[in-house]
Amino acid sequence: MPYILIFMEDPLQKFKILLGKRIRSLRLAKGWTQQELGEKADISYKFLGQVERGKQNPSFVVLVKIADAFKIELIELCRFTHEISSRNELEKEITRIIKNSSDDELRQYVLLLRALFPFDLKKNA
Repeated sequence: MPYILIFMEDPLQKFKILLGKRIRSLRLAKGWTQQELGEKADISYKFLGQVERGKQNPSFVVLVKIADAFKIELIELCRFTHEISSRNELEKEITRIIKNSSDDELRQYVLLLRALFPFDLKKNA
């Protein structure tokens, strides 16, 4: 009896890609090569390249070493908002946030947006 193999997408793949983009953008902001970051973090620059391309899933220890090399808190490696570039991705993220928010949270978002962007929404509709 033949077997049918079903390949499911790695559920962590999007995270790995965003993490890699984040590390690459931080590295480039410092003007470092992969080799320089690898030396500062005491990890292989080849492995680092794979992480930046979303091909490897770094361990917690590796993430700590990378954060230390950048002199940032570990949580900063997971701030992906700068890595979302397309309008479509931004709209999906906003929609996800809205769908998962309570009525009170939605009210807070509107107040926050009005405070940050004080313009008449009715005029701009």
